[in-house]
Amino acid sequence: MKKAVFHIVLVSLFSFVSYSANSQSNIGTWIGKAKQGATSYSYIIRIIKSSGESIEGITVSSNKDFYSETKFKGIVKENEYLINETELLKTNYKGAGSVCLMKLNLKRKNDKLEGSFTSSNKEIKDCGSGTIALSLVKEKQAIPAPKEATKTVMTEQPSIKKEIEVIKPAENKNIEQLIAAPTQINNQRKVEKREIDLLNTFRFAEDSVMIKIYDNGVIDGDVISLIINGTIIFDKVKLTASPLTYALKSSNNSQFQIECYADNLGEIPPNTGLITISSATKTSEILFSSDLKKSAAIKVVLNNYP
Repeated sequence: MKKAVFHIVLVSLFSFVSYSANSQSNIGTWIGKAKQGATSYSYIIRIIKSSGESIEGITVSSNKDFYSETKFKGIVKENEYLINETELLKTNYKGAGSVCLMKLNLKRKNDKLEGSFTSSNKEIKDCGSGTIALSLVKEKQAIPAPKEATKTVMTEQPSIKKEIEVIKPAENKNIEQLIAAPTQINNQRKVEKREIDLLNTFRFAEDSVMIKIYDNGVIDGDVISLIINGTIIFDKVKLTASPLTYALKSSNNSQFQIECYADNLGEIPPNTGLITISSATKTSEILFSSDLKKSAAIKVVLNNYP
């Protein structure tokens, strides 16, 4: 019998889940294990969109030799989560066409999500089945952005803010003129001009925010340069589970174009990561993907009062 490869997750991601007396948010990250026979895998479900009973998100899976990411769609009815992986996004498996997508039937009890899965692909109707046990990633207390702009590479684990606003990419991407390749400033190197993929615009009433960038999956050696308004802020820095951190503060300028310029593709192309933008009251986050021809970018507007 052909050994099937199915989708499992191993990433350092964080999210926020809020509770009330009679309801609970579906937005959040669940971390745990999936088992198929004697084989055990790390597994994470990251729910990034919830509307009524419908949920959407990303799963990333890996063991020592295998890694992949998928999109999923699902339905939540009371404490039952029905989740279908719908599209393979990224894998290091050479036979990508034979990677099996999973269907999960899970039940939630407090901070636990447990149940079973089946898996299949276009050629194999039954790639195998097993069980899943996950735990919810808990929120942490918010930390306000500092008053003065500084830059440093942090070593602590990411802080979870009071409010997380998950933003999906904007439709209009004809904004290449907004983010030009950086000019020569002091001793900064010149980088080649690339197509710009504007993911979204983030607006804050405050005059300062904290930018944090992580590798969003298995740490595979992704290296980026962070460019803000044409100036290289971090030059050829490797992304890890610990955040690359920069405090952004408005002075003469309150609009900032932030580009994640890929200096390599890592071991698992393309170059991907997670950006969070935090003020004293909220945190927004978005996934990005850059390659050697296109750079992902966001726009941040400060002092943006209603």
